[in-house]
Amino acid sequence: MLIFLSMLESDAERQIFLELYNQYGNAMLRVAQRYFPKSQQDAEDAVQNVWLKAVQNFSKILEVACKKRGAYLVIIVRNEAITILRKRKEELPLEDAFADETAAVGDGDGKSIIEIIQTMPDTFRAVLEMRFVEERSTKEIAAALHLKETTVNTRIHRGRAILIKKLREEYKR
Repeated sequence: MLIFLSMLESDAERQIFLELYNQYGNAMLRVAQRYFPKSQQDAEDAVQNVWLKAVQNFSKILEVACKKRGAYLVIIVRNEAITILRKRKEELPLEDAFADETAAVGDGDGKSIIEIIQTMPDTFRAVLEMRFVEERSTKEIAAALHLKETTVNTRIHRGRAILIKKLREEYKR
């Protein structure tokens, strides 16, 4: 981590990086571990590659809204893991290979699931991003948003219903 910090120009950037590292590092590693279940080293390498890219393009990270930076980093880890697997010509886990095929709804002109989530009201968008993009538990989401766990579960349930409805509408186009 010291190498990454030394690559940043200002103390403010270093502080932001440390906050991102501490807040999202574990979620990023969990995502990478899904793609490399038999190799902790490969999962860690994917995450380190993303941190290096993040430092090299830190101005772009700063342009992303604070609430979306975690999701942004998690998506980059997912993409990095897929890239590594493709370069090795290894198979993706079945659920993820299927997710790639269905990420864009319809005939390829449709919106991605993440784009649809981002258009949802904040009440549902925040919990869905934290749950499905950042892969946080109900308890973690409740703590982050200062809500009761039952409230978080309700919002996830209702948000999923809205998401399914929007996906069906998008698919019909």
